[in-house]
Amino acid sequence: MNSFEINTSRLAQHDQALAAAIRQSGGGALEILPARTGMTSARANGRWVHSAYDPMKEAQAWADGQTHQEGETIVVFGVGLLYHVEALCARLPRTTAVVIVVPDLRVLADAAAARTWGDCIDRVSWAWGATEAISDHIASVGHPLRLVIYAPAASLHADSHRAIETALQRKTAAQAGGQLRIAVVGPIYGGSLPITRYAVSALESLGHHVRWLDHSVHATSYHQLELLKNSQHRLALQSKYAEMLSRVTMAQLAEDPPDLVLSLAQAPLILPALEHLRRKKFLTAMWFVENYRHLTYWQQLAAGYDFWFVIQQEPCIAALKRAGAKDVRYLPMAADPSLHRPLELTEEEREEYRSDVSFVGAGYANRREIFPKLVGQDWTFKLWGDEWDGATGLTSVLQRNGARVDTDTCLKVFNASDVNLNLHSWAGTGFDPEGDFVNPRTFELAACGAFQLADRRSLMPDLFAENEIVTLSSPDALPAEISRWLREPEQRMAMAAQARQRVLAEHTYRHRMQDLLSRIGVVSPDRIGSILRGDRQAEMLALAADGPFPSIAATLRTFPSTQRVGLKQLAAQIRSRGPMGTLSREDLMVLMLDEYRSETKDLV
Repeated sequence: MNSFEINTSRLAQHDQALAAAIRQSGGGALEILPARTGMTSARANGRWVHSAYDPMKEAQAWADGQTHQEGETIVVFGVGLLYHVEALCARLPRTTAVVIVVPDLRVLADAAAARTWGDCIDRVSWAWGATEAISDHIASVGHPLRLVIYAPAASLHADSHRAIETALQRKTAAQAGGQLRIAVVGPIYGGSLPITRYAVSALESLGHHVRWLDHSVHATSYHQLELLKNSQHRLALQSKYAEMLSRVTMAQLAEDPPDLVLSLAQAPLILPALEHLRRKKFLTAMWFVENYRHLTYWQQLAAGYDFWFVIQQEPCIAALKRAGAKDVRYLPMAADPSLHRPLELTEEEREEYRSDVSFVGAGYANRREIFPKLVGQDWTFKLWGDEWDGATGLTSVLQRNGARVDTDTCLKVFNASDVNLNLHSWAGTGFDPEGDFVNPRTFELAACGAFQLADRRSLMPDLFAENEIVTLSSPDALPAEISRWLREPEQRMAMAAQARQRVLAEHTYRHRMQDLLSRIGVVSPDRIGSILRGDRQAEMLALAADGPFPSIAATLRTFPSTQRVGLKQLAAQIRSRGPMGTLSREDLMVLMLDEYRSETKDLV
């Protein structure tokens, strides 16, 4: 028998359906080549999947770099020729479950034909088929999950892995019952400030304990620095100000250490502060809700955060990784349906805000070029927002003399307009040829049940269907499209209603925070993951302590069963019982550890 027959026969003993599917797949995804050592290696699309010199040595080095905790299930992304799987299994206890994700059966067929697998293959299970089937299989394992990625092989099916991971994260998020302590660090000012507020609200709605370190209270004094005419002095003082706020943030974190520090774009945390937090074993994440091409301070901070979440895909993700970021994931914008919703306007409000066509936003260059062509048409056009100084061709339609509008005004405009224009900001002319990310206005308009015309964005089709939001590839088409949709009120309203349903089902900040936390939980199953699973709740801890630490188990059962109990709470409960002479050895150990905790929590 050749390698293919040997391997598929062995596989059939554990998964007959998979063995049959492999035999039918035909292979052909990998180019099988000899390595310099004489071992079998492989390439795909001109890139080596395993070492061209010594695949086994490479696999062992990769396996040595992986970590795991007892009781976890290891989920492997990247099939290749399975050298890395064999090396990993050799390091793991036989009781550790290993699941291999197979998004393309042809790769596994090539692996089966290339060489005879080792015995460890008998102890793994295989997740294959459609995305939902794979995620269901993994989620059903019933153990904490740890994802490990063998990048050379996993990169062949990056999109499939991303879809599988997203589906898996949402399944684990739906099962989550534990409460995290999360510190949210927002900016001093800017567009990410309201998003910070929405994220905080979403996290609280998910049942987590959230502390917002709100630096917007410092905005007035920070803006005073901008009045300095000497640019050298201004920049130096702004840098010192940011450093001071970093220290303030660390002091706040030291007083009540959270499970996770979540920063929003432009949060005043500088790299030395982030490095200090890492040394103190804090987990940190950044949701970078900015265009990475325009605001490039991420280059200095990339290596500082444990997790990055961005509103763009490639090449943004690759750029962050080159700058030192370890874990980067796509996480688009969203809406808050408790705020962004259909409104019943009064007659006075409709009189002020109603128009055939409207736009809300700042006077960026592309908008200044496009909007004058919409003035003097057969429709009413109202322009809301600031930074329109010098745009004389728009004076007649500019509302409130170009004053900045608040959220309440935005919502009324959205609801009162037949056609809402949604032109993403850009410093150039026309539409951004590299336009990819989808701005928050897209989701907010949709959540309001408001019809919108948006400029083309490469990531829009992943978020909304063509019958939900109309996108244009050229500003020249804008007048004709406005006229068309003003003539079709029923279809316009139907599309707006469908877009709203899409947001409610998939694109709220609650969805985004679930995705963010579940991603972190999957990557760190022994920390965030264990809390989300409810492993730190009193009942679960008591069950674990029953055998070895009966007195601790008894103390834990004095708490409500679903209450999360940490060392601090456990120690306080023990102290409340009375004199030290009545305490067990385990009780005294808890008190000693708590004293150590209180003495070493200082971060500044």
